[in-house]
Amino acid sequence: MTVPALHLPPLRHGPEVLREEEPIGVPVRRLFAVLRRRGWLVVLVVLLGVGGMLAWLNRATPEYRAEAAVLIEPRNTQVSDLQAISPDAGNANLIRTQIDILRSPAMARRVVDRLNLAGTPGFSGGPGLLTRLTIMLHDAFGFFPEAAHWPSSGDPRETAAAILSSRIGVQNEPRSHVLIIWIETPSAELSAQIVNALANELLEFRRRQKGAAMERAHAWFSARLDELAERMRASERSIEDYRIEHGLTELIGTRNGSAPIVTINRQQLDDIARQLVAAETERLRKEGQLAEAETALRNGGRVDALPEVMNSPIIRTLRDQESQAGAREAQLAATLGARAPDLQAARSQRAGFQRRLREEMANALNGLRSEVAAARAQEASLRDRLAALRRVVAQDNVAEVRLQSLQAEAQANRAIYESFLTRATQLANASGIQEADAELVSEAVPAEGPSSPKRGRLLLVAFGASLVSGIALVFGLERLREGFSTPDSLESALGLASIGVLPQTSNRARQGGTSVAAAQYSASIARLRGVLQVMGTERRTRTIVVTSALPREGKSALALGLARSAARGGSRVLLICADLRSPPDVPEFGPPGAPGLAEILAGNLVGDGRDVLREAEKGLHVLPSGSIAGDAQELLGSPRLGKLLDWASKNFDLVLIDTPPVLPAADALLVARQADATVFAVRWERTPRAAARDALRLLNATGARVVGAVMTQVKLRHFARQASDGLAYLYRDHRGYYGHPGDGRG
Repeated sequence: MTVPALHLPPLRHGPEVLREEEPIGVPVRRLFAVLRRRGWLVVLVVLLGVGGMLAWLNRATPEYRAEAAVLIEPRNTQVSDLQAISPDAGNANLIRTQIDILRSPAMARRVVDRLNLAGTPGFSGGPGLLTRLTIMLHDAFGFFPEAAHWPSSGDPRETAAAILSSRIGVQNEPRSHVLIIWIETPSAELSAQIVNALANELLEFRRRQKGAAMERAHAWFSARLDELAERMRASERSIEDYRIEHGLTELIGTRNGSAPIVTINRQQLDDIARQLVAAETERLRKEGQLAEAETALRNGGRVDALPEVMNSPIIRTLRDQESQAGAREAQLAATLGARAPDLQAARSQRAGFQRRLREEMANALNGLRSEVAAARAQEASLRDRLAALRRVVAQDNVAEVRLQSLQAEAQANRAIYESFLTRATQLANASGIQEADAELVSEAVPAEGPSSPKRGRLLLVAFGASLVSGIALVFGLERLREGFSTPDSLESALGLASIGVLPQTSNRARQGGTSVAAAQYSASIARLRGVLQVMGTERRTRTIVVTSALPREGKSALALGLARSAARGGSRVLLICADLRSPPDVPEFGPPGAPGLAEILAGNLVGDGRDVLREAEKGLHVLPSGSIAGDAQELLGSPRLGKLLDWASKNFDLVLIDTPPVLPAADALLVARQADATVFAVRWERTPRAAARDALRLLNATGARVVGAVMTQVKLRHFARQASDGLAYLYRDHRGYYGHPGDGRG
C-alpha cells in the first residue's frame, strides 16, 4: 500500500495562527490548569496569611465602640422663619462644616477639659508608629493634613486633644442631616462619655453661633428701616408725577407693573383692529362670490345657478315665466307645423323672457362688483384710521416704558421695606426664645461587648488577601517560565500551529510494543502523521525536514518515529541523517563511521550512492550521516544535495531529513530551504522561548516552509493537568482509546 504524497498548506505566521477559532473559555481553562499545578503554593500563602492574622488577634487589645446621633437643622416648630439670616442657610456644605468642627483641635480641647482626659491611659504618651509616619509624610510632602494637629510640645492637654481628634469618627449618609459620632477606646464607659460630651459641645457651639448671628442681624435691620421707608415714598411720588406729565390716563390697569396700562388711544386701536378684521373678512367673501360668478360666465356655465343670482326675486320670476313659455312652445310644436303663427309667437315670447333673464343676471353681477368695491373702500378707510392710531399709541408706549420702570422700582422698594420690617419684628419677638439648630437624637450608652478587633471579618479579609496574593504569586512565577508547557502558549508566542505532542518515553517504547507508553507514543506519532497528510494545498510535498532550535530536543526521535509510522503504513520512506557534526547515537542510523551522506555530498562514492542505503525495516531505508571529511556547511551547501533530494523524491513516497539544530550552526538552514516542508521540534518546558523565536526567524529568513511545531518529551500526566486544549482532555479522560489500560475504547 502506497500513501499519496502529502499536500501541505502555505505557512502562516503571526499570533493569529489558529487563534481566530479558539473556543470560548480556553483562557479560563488555562488559568485553572496553572492553579492545579501550583496549588500547593497558594495553600501555603493562605496558611501563612491566616496564621499571622490569628497571632495578631490574640495579642490585640479589645476596644469598645460608642456612638451618638445628632440632627442638624431639625424640622421642629419655629416661632418665625429666620432661615434667611442663619449663618448656615443655603450652604450645601453645612454637614461637611459640622464634621470639621467636631474634629477641630478646639472642640477636642473642650472635651479633654470637660472629662479631664489629660494623663488618662490611652490619651497620653507620644505618637505611635503609624502616626509618626504620617507626620513625616506631612512634613516632607504635605500629605495627611490631620498630622499637623499633633503637638510638637509635651503638654499633656495638647497630647490628649491630638489623640482624641485622631480617634473621633463621624459618619453621614447622603441626603441626610443626621451625624453619627463614634469613638473606640479600651473602656466602654469612657467611650460613651466622650461621644456624649462631643455631641453636647456641638449643640452649645451652634446655640452660641446662632445667637450671635441674630443679634448682628437685628442691629443691621433696625438701621436700614428708615432709609428704606423714605426710598419707597419717593419712588411712589415719582410715578404719579410722571403719569400726570405724559397724560397716561388709565382705563384698566394695575399699579404693580405686572400688566400694561390700557389708555383711551389703546382701546380705540383695539376696536379699529377688530373692525378691520371684520371688513377684511367681508371683502374676501364678496370677492370670492364675484370671482365664482365671473368664472362661470367666462367658461360658459350657468350663472343663474349661483346662489347670489338665484336669490334675486326678479330672476326667479323670469325663470318661472321662461319655463312656462318653453312648455307652451313644446306643446304647440307637437300639434302645429313649424311655420304656424302661434308657434312662432310662442318662440318669440320665450326668447324675450330669456333676453330679460340675461339682462337681470348681468345686473346681479354688476351689483356684486359694486359690493366688492364698497368693501374695499371701507377696508382702506379702516386701515388709514388704524395706522394713525398706531402712531399715537407708539408715542404712549414710549412713555409707558419709563412709567413701568418707575412702577417696578417702587414695587421693589416696597417689597424690600416690607421684608425688612417683617424680619425686624420677628427678630425682636424671637430674641428671648433662641434654640440651637441641632438636636441630640440618641445618646451614647456603654457597649456590652468589644467592637474591635472583628475576628471573623479580619480572618475573612486575611483569607481573601492571602488567596489573591497566592494566585498572583503563582501567575507571576508562571510568567517567568522560559519554556512552553501547552500548545496554546507555543502558538501564542511563535505564531506557529502546534500540530502534535510526543510523550516522553524510552527507546524500547518508541520501537513499539504493547505497553502503555508504547501505545501512547505510537498513537501520538500516528496522529501527527495524519495531521501532516490532511494539511493539503496545491503544492505536493515529499521531502520534510525535522529540526529544532537547540540540541537534545527530540528531533531525531521525532524523525525516526514519523519514518517508522509511514513505513508501517505501506509507504516507501527514506530517512536521511543530515547531522554531519554530531550524528545521533541510534542503531537505526547505522554504526559510527559508516559511509553515508557526507561521502555522497563530497563525491567520494562510485556510482549513484545506493549502496550506502540500509533498510532498517520493511519500507524504511536510512541514509547515515557518514564520516565527515571536510566542512559540513560546505558539503550541505553543495549542488549535490539538491540532486540527491530530487532523486529521493522520485524513488520514495516520503523523504524525512534529520538536520542539526538551527542555532548552533547554519547546516539546518541550508537543508531546510531545499525541502518541501519543515517540522519544528520544541522540547516541552525546556526550550527557551527566545531560542525558539530566533530559530524560527532564521528559518523564515532563508525561505524554509515551516508547517508547524511539535512538542517533544512531554510528561503526559503533568501535561494533562496544565493544558486546556483537546489533547489534554484526551490524555486525561480517554487514555484507553488506543487499547492500553484506561477507560476502554471509545
